[in-house]
Amino acid sequence: MRMTNRFCWTLLASALLAQVAAADAPPDGKLPADATPLAYALALKIDPRADRFSGQVRIRVKLTKALDHLWLHASELDIGKVEVTDALGKVHQAALTPRAAAGVAEVSFDGALPAQVIELTIDYSAAFNAKLQGLYKVKIGDDAYAVTQLEPISARYAFPSFDEPRFKTPFDVTLTVPKDQVAVANTQPVQEKDSDDGKWKTLVFATTKPLPTYLIAVAVGPWDVVDGPTIAANSVRKVPVPLRGIGPRGTGPQFKWILDQTPATVKYYEDYTQQPYPFGKLDLLGAPDFSAGAMENAGLIVYRDAYLRIDANSSASSHRASFDVNAHEIAHQWFGDLVTAPWWDDIWLNEAFATWAQEKATVALQPDFGGELARLESTLSAMGSDSLLSARRIRQPIRISGDIQTAFDSITYLKGASVLRMFEQWLGDDRYRAAMREYLAKHAYGSGSSDDLIASFAKSSGKGETLKLAMRSFLDQPGLPLVHTQLSCTNNKASLRLSQSRYLPYGSIDNAHLQWKLPVCVRFERAGKSARQCFVLDQPRRDFAVEGGCADWYLPNADAAGYYRFAMADPDFSALRTQLAALTPVERVSYADAISSAFIQGKLSPEALLDAVPTFAGSDIPQVATALLPQFAWIREYLASDATRPALDAFASALFGSRTLALGMRRLPTDTDMSTQLRVRLVEFLAFTAHDRAVRQSLNELGRSALGLDAGGSVDLMRVDPDLRGEALKVAVQDSGEPAFKAVLGELAVNHQTRQRYELLAALGATHDPLLGEQARNYALTPAVPVGEFRFLYQSQVAEPENRAAFWQWLQANFDSLAARLPDQVQSSLIRLAAAGACSKSQSEQLRLWFTPRLNNLIGGERILSQSLEAIDQCTALREHFGEQSLTLWARAHASR
Repeated sequence: MRMTNRFCWTLLASALLAQVAAADAPPDGKLPADATPLAYALALKIDPRADRFSGQVRIRVKLTKALDHLWLHASELDIGKVEVTDALGKVHQAALTPRAAAGVAEVSFDGALPAQVIELTIDYSAAFNAKLQGLYKVKIGDDAYAVTQLEPISARYAFPSFDEPRFKTPFDVTLTVPKDQVAVANTQPVQEKDSDDGKWKTLVFATTKPLPTYLIAVAVGPWDVVDGPTIAANSVRKVPVPLRGIGPRGTGPQFKWILDQTPATVKYYEDYTQQPYPFGKLDLLGAPDFSAGAMENAGLIVYRDAYLRIDANSSASSHRASFDVNAHEIAHQWFGDLVTAPWWDDIWLNEAFATWAQEKATVALQPDFGGELARLESTLSAMGSDSLLSARRIRQPIRISGDIQTAFDSITYLKGASVLRMFEQWLGDDRYRAAMREYLAKHAYGSGSSDDLIASFAKSSGKGETLKLAMRSFLDQPGLPLVHTQLSCTNNKASLRLSQSRYLPYGSIDNAHLQWKLPVCVRFERAGKSARQCFVLDQPRRDFAVEGGCADWYLPNADAAGYYRFAMADPDFSALRTQLAALTPVERVSYADAISSAFIQGKLSPEALLDAVPTFAGSDIPQVATALLPQFAWIREYLASDATRPALDAFASALFGSRTLALGMRRLPTDTDMSTQLRVRLVEFLAFTAHDRAVRQSLNELGRSALGLDAGGSVDLMRVDPDLRGEALKVAVQDSGEPAFKAVLGELAVNHQTRQRYELLAALGATHDPLLGEQARNYALTPAVPVGEFRFLYQSQVAEPENRAAFWQWLQANFDSLAARLPDQVQSSLIRLAAAGACSKSQSEQLRLWFTPRLNNLIGGERILSQSLEAIDQCTALREHFGEQSLTLWARAHASR
C-alpha cells in the first residue's frame, strides 16, 4: 500500500515523540546504568525533639555518557539548593524533581555534561517519618529518639540517593546533634566538635566500607550505652572488636545477657566462613519502636528493643528469640553486608543464608534450645505457604518497586533456608562449607548473585551440572515436592521406587506438572543398624538400587533435612509406624507431618487423624507431643458441631490435662528449656483450643493476681511466671471481663517494658465482649499505641473466632485510618487480618469484592489477596469434603469411654 508524504511524516513524528517520552519517563525498576555513584558524604542535623531534620548529601557520580539529567531516588524530602561540580571544578546549577510515586526523582542539569566523574550536592530537609521508615522518631514519656530503617527502599526518605543494592560505595557520615544527645552510626566517630554556642556538637564518623544505601544507619537520642565484652582477636581476625549495647534511657542493664552471648556468635561465623568480622565495631541498638524484628545495618544492628532487653525476669521464649534474632542479624554481616545481592530478585541470598546460619549457630551454641526442632518447624511453616498454587518462587523476578516489598516473606526466609539445609546434607558438610568460603572470599565487599553461588557449589561438590540443575529447580519455580516411595525386595536385592509430584491440598489442581531435580536421602534400618543413601530423582519416576540389600524399614527423609513431603506404600508406612521409638525427635515430627499432609489432601479421615494424636501426646519433646494439634484445632473449629465438640474437648483434656497441671504454672529451677516449652504449648492448647476449665481457672487466678483485682491489690505483672503471663492476662480479660480489661488499659498507660506491652495489648484484643472488643479496636488507633505495636492487638483479636465478624465490620469502616498509620510495605497485611479464620465461599467472595478495588494502593496487595483467597478456598473444599457428620460416630465412641 502506498502512503502519502504527509502520512509518512506524521508517523515519523509520532515515533520520535514516543521515543522522547520513553526516554523521559521515570524508570520503575532498576535505574539506568549511565550514572553510577562512587561515594557519598552525608551530613545530617538531627534533634529528635523537633519535628524536622535537615541534611546535605554529596555524591560522587560517574557519568558513562553525555547526559543533561540523571535519575535517582528521593521521597517526601523538601529540596533546597542542588549543584553539580564537574571534573574541572566548575559549579553548575541543577534541579531535583520528583517524578514517580515510588520515589524516583530527576536531577536535571543546566546543560549536557560529557562522560566524567561529577559531584552532586543536594541540600534538603524533611519531617521525621511517621511510619517507621526512613528517618523516624519515637517518643517515650518526655524522651524522643530518632532512628533509621532504610531496607528495602526507604533510604530515599532519609536522603537523596541511588537506592539500589547493586550500588555499594563508601559513606562519610557527619551528624550534628544537641549537646546532650548520644549519636551513633555505622562506624566509630573520629572527630567531635562543639558549636560556638555550646548547644550542638558535630561528630564525624570514619569512612565506611562499601555499602548499599539500605545498610546505612544513624540513631540520635538520650540512649543508654553499655560496653559489652570485647570480641577477642582470634586465628581469623587479628584485632579485637568493641561491642556495645544501646537502648532507651534506663534500659542498659537489661542488655547484659545478649551482649554476653554475642562474642561466641561472632567467633562461630568467623570459624565457619574463615572471613573476619568485616566492620570494625559492633553496636546492638534496641529501638523503642521498629517496623521489623531487626535490621542488619553494618556495624550498627537495630532491633525491636524487646529482643535485647533480657534479664532474669524474662521468659524462656524471650531468651530463645533474643539469641535467634541476634544470631540472624550477626550472620547478615557476612551474608548480605560483606557480600550483597546485586538486585532484589536475589534477596534470598541475604535472608535464607542468614536464617540457615542462625539455625546452625543456635544448634551449636545453645544445644538446650532445641534448635534442630525449631528449624524443622520453620520448614513445615514454609511448606504450608508453598502448598498454595499462588506461591511464588524463591528467586522471584523483580520488575517494579512494588515487587521488592513482597519479596520478604516465608518463601524467601524459611523455604530458602530449608533448601540450603537439604543441599548441605546432600553435599556433605565439608564440601558445602568449602563452597561457602569460596563464595564469600571471591565476592567480599561486593555483590554475589545466585549464579555465582551455584557456581561455587558446583565446583566444590564435584557434581557439576547435576548440582546446577537441582538448585535451579528449587530456586526458579514455586511449589513443594511430594515424593511417593515403595520398597521392593527380591533375593536380598532391594529396589526403591521414587516418584514425584507437586504437593497440593484437597481441591487444588495443578496443570503445570512441575518437576524437580530432587535430592532424596533415605534412612534404611537393618537389624538395628542404620544406613543412609541419597538419590537424585530427576524424572517423574525412577527405580533405584538400594545398597546393602533388603531393609526392615526405612524413612524417606533422613534427619528430616529434605525439602519435600513423602507418602509411602501402605506396607512400608505400617512398618515405619511400629518403629517410632527408633526415630530421632525431628524424624518423629517429620513422620507426624506425613499424617497431617495426608489429612490435608483429604486422603486420611478426621477420625484417623484424631486417633493418631495419642501416638505422640506422651512425648517429652514439645514439638513431638503437639505435632498433630494444629489439625486437631482445625477439626474442632471447622468440622465439629455443638453436638460433637464436647467429645473433642474431653478427649484433649484426658490426653493432656493432668500432665499439664503436673507441670504446673511456674518454671522450676530444675526445668529444662524443653520442659518449659512443653508447659507453654500444652497450656496454650488447653486454654484456647480445648477450653479446659481447670487450666483456664488457674490462668484466670494468675491474671487477676497480676492485675491486682483481688483484695484491692495493685498491678504487678511479675506475680505471674513470664512464660505464661500473656496467656494469664488473656484469660483474665476473657473470663473476668471489664475489671480486667480496665486494669490492662491502666497498666498500658504507664508500662514501658516492650515485651509486657505486647502481652497487654494481646490481652485487650482477646476479649470476647462485643463492647470491649470495639473499645480495644479503637484504642489501637490512638497515639497511645505506637505504630509497631498495634499488630499485637489486632492479631490477637482475629485469633479468637468469636471476634472475627466484628473485626471485619470494623475494618471496613476504619480501613483508611488504619492503613494510613502503617508503613507502606505492610499495609497489605491488613488483607491477612481480614482473612484470618475464614473458611467459606461467602467469606471468600466478600473479601474479593471489598479488597479488589483497593489493590492499586496496597503494595503487593494483589499477591496477598490471591493467596488469602486460595487458602480460604482450600479450607472450604476440605470442610465440604469431610462434612460435619464425619465426627458423629467418633464422638459417640469417645463419649462412651
